[in-house]
Amino acid sequence: MIRLLFFIVCIALGVITGWWLSSGPLPVANFVHNLPFSTKLGSQTDSRISQNTVSTATSTDQNTENASINSPVVLSYHDGIMKVAPSVISLFARDTAEDRPVSQGSGVIVDTNGIILTNLHLIDGRDLITVVLSDGRRYSGLLIGSDQETDLAVVRIAAKNLPALELDEADPLRVGDVVLAIGNPFGVGQTVTQGIVSATRRRVAGGTVWQNFIQIDAAINPGNSGGALINPMGQLVGVNTAVFRGDSSAMGIGFSIPADLLAQVVPQIIENGSVARGWLGIGVDDITMFPVLRQLEFEGAVITAVIDDSPASKGGLKPMDIVVRLGEQPITSATQLLLQVSALPPGATVKLSIYRSQANLLTASNQNIELQAVDLKMKLGTRPQLNSKR
Repeated sequence: MIRLLFFIVCIALGVITGWWLSSGPLPVANFVHNLPFSTKLGSQTDSRISQNTVSTATSTDQNTENASINSPVVLSYHDGIMKVAPSVISLFARDTAEDRPVSQGSGVIVDTNGIILTNLHLIDGRDLITVVLSDGRRYSGLLIGSDQETDLAVVRIAAKNLPALELDEADPLRVGDVVLAIGNPFGVGQTVTQGIVSATRRRVAGGTVWQNFIQIDAAINPGNSGGALINPMGQLVGVNTAVFRGDSSAMGIGFSIPADLLAQVVPQIIENGSVARGWLGIGVDDITMFPVLRQLEFEGAVITAVIDDSPASKGGLKPMDIVVRLGEQPITSATQLLLQVSALPPGATVKLSIYRSQANLLTASNQNIELQAVDLKMKLGTRPQLNSKR
């Protein structure tokens, strides 16, 4: 009797086991996506998980959405930082003719042959520049060019085969993106701080139209100026330049020059020692400043002043003209018009499509305003350089 019962139990276990094996493995995808984190992205464990996940990727749209929400997170930015760290230098500058405090900041190697990008305000008016590489080597630096408008300067040192960063390799930043600031604050040594992008294309009081900053909440302290702002992949996304200071003792408000502007300005500084910008010789304001145009739902920029004997004056542009197009590009703001003009080379011929009114736009009503469409052509001049502190 006992033997018979044992035989029946064995048969039952065999049937259950066979059924389980024939039904396939447990669904791995849901298990993987609900892991709290990955210990190391790109590890062998993650590779096996990815293969198993692909084999069960026929789940529903709801499962896909849950997978996105619960996907593994990065626990360390070590690899990205180590990629960039050798390209970030410390910089010291002093004026041998005057008893002024030593200026201390940071810089970024942008060419393997000893070309370093930094902030102009760190070295302006100072004739002795010392560059310290991340490995401790020290070099004398020579200023080869600068741009007062963007507060950028380029320094050369007598070194070869240096680790350099691409100026505009990364995708454009978005609000909320993680960023890392690398520099030498207070001269304590290379330091990394983490934050997010608080705003893009931020203007600050007293800045020029070309200073459309990235606003970040990563800690920026004295000495960080000129240092690298990178993304977690180790790509340069900006150069740190300023921190908000005021009576409110605000914290977490720093500013960085975006990489797309660096890519536009720095090659010109390296090649020519300065930046040549197209120039019309105008004052300009947004349409929102003119109630009558705002009511008409216009887009464009209003000319508020024309400098005598300027390209604009010679080309027939007048105050209160409304610029709606530069070439084939629609104009939506005063800042856009100035930036697009300055991005063109001096000597270039441009066409401005405008609307002209005989009435005063500041006092006219939308009942008595008549606008005439006019196309004007003019040859750009060279924007005058701002006065340097030198």
